[in-house]
Amino acid sequence: MEERRRPPARRGRLRGAGALYLAVEYDSEPFGQGAEALLWLTVAPGALAEAGATVTGLSEVRFAAAVTGRTDLVASALCRTTDDLCTFLGERIGGPAGVHTAETVLTLRRARALTVEPR
Repeated sequence: MEERRRPPARRGRLRGAGALYLAVEYDSEPFGQGAEALLWLTVAPGALAEAGATVTGLSEVRFAAAVTGRTDLVASALCRTTDDLCTFLGERIGGPAGVHTAETVLTLRRARALTVEPR
């Protein structure tokens, strides 16, 4: 039988060279995380960087970005239950300096998720 190359070593070289990027998506409900929401946050004009850094550091936040328009930050959050989501919004999102308002939309079902490869 022909000897095969070790795929992990090759994957490591490809990833190290930036030629291979992995993105994983999974169903979070079997892991006990059933409350997903999108958050649009309004922050004080001078607090965007601080609020952004604070929000991205929260374990419940899966994605966050600065945006333009009526709000300043958008984030995707994943919590175990809707009660946990309410606690997260009131105590963790409501706490960072400069966050004035949070508009929240529960994600009931995702039809398709997009992934972007870094350049």
